[in-house]
Amino acid sequence: MSRKTERLAKKANKKNNAPTVEKIEDVQESSDEEIPEAVAIQEQDQDEQDEDSQVEEEEEAVSGDEDDEQVEQQARPIRAKINDEAAMIRITEAFKLKNLPWIETMTITSSKPVVVEDVQNDMERELAFYQQALEAAKLGRELVKKAGAEFSRPEDYFAEMLKSDEHMAKIRQKLLDESASLKASEEAKRQRQLKKFGKKVQVEKQLERQKQKSEMLEKIKLLKRKRKDGEDLTLNDDFDIALEKADTKRAKTDKKSAPVKSQKRINKDLKYGSGGKKGRFAKSNTLESTSGLGGYNKMKGKPIFKGKGKSSPKKK
Repeated sequence: MSRKTERLAKKANKKNNAPTVEKIEDVQESSDEEIPEAVAIQEQDQDEQDEDSQVEEEEEAVSGDEDDEQVEQQARPIRAKINDEAAMIRITEAFKLKNLPWIETMTITSSKPVVVEDVQNDMERELAFYQQALEAAKLGRELVKKAGAEFSRPEDYFAEMLKSDEHMAKIRQKLLDESASLKASEEAKRQRQLKKFGKKVQVEKQLERQKQKSEMLEKIKLLKRKRKDGEDLTLNDDFDIALEKADTKRAKTDKKSAPVKSQKRINKDLKYGSGGKKGRFAKSNTLESTSGLGGYNKMKGKPIFKGKGKSSPKKK
């Protein structure tokens, strides 16, 4: 249903519901207070009729414009699509530059046309274009050499880079930083693994010590219980064997931990002794010194003269 038909239907409904003149006269006769209300209803109906007529005129104007456009489009002549190859070739030959060296135009035509069996196949089509471009590049290289033009860069020519040295240094530093951070993360990961392994070994060692301690306590309890009961303990008892092993181990460690005298200390002890009386009793006699006279020497402490000395002159 169009907008026009909707408005007409709405207008008809309003007319059916609107009060007639006879009803208004009856209302005037019955009560003077209801007359203004009926007049307001009539004015409202008149306004709605004016709006509907204005909308209808606008719709008719729009529909008329659309009809005019359709007529104009139909009146335009349809241009026929013509592919006049002969005319195009003739015009091309007219403005074509002739008698010019190849280096001025650099036009290259492939030796054979491009033939693609399946034009919808992208890979096959791209391969045909690539082969055609490769052939044209080879032909162009030979023609440039033949023309004597230089197209290769000299070996001793160094062109400026697109990026500056400062920018490349920043890139290099960034790569080095990334490499260093990667190495640091790997090292941290390895240290964490080692730490976990160390903790695991430590826990295992503690558990082993705890187990040995509990076993030793059990053996001590067993020994106490046997002694209390008065049982004979043989040397083959596991506890006695463990105690003997512990004693031998302790003796070995004591020997190893004892200080070892150096050769210089040994020589000093042989020469000067390794002690004896100290202080004021250092020179007192002992039982051995009193009973033994073998070490007595009457010339001890006196000078010994050898040979003849000069005699003193005699007095006259």
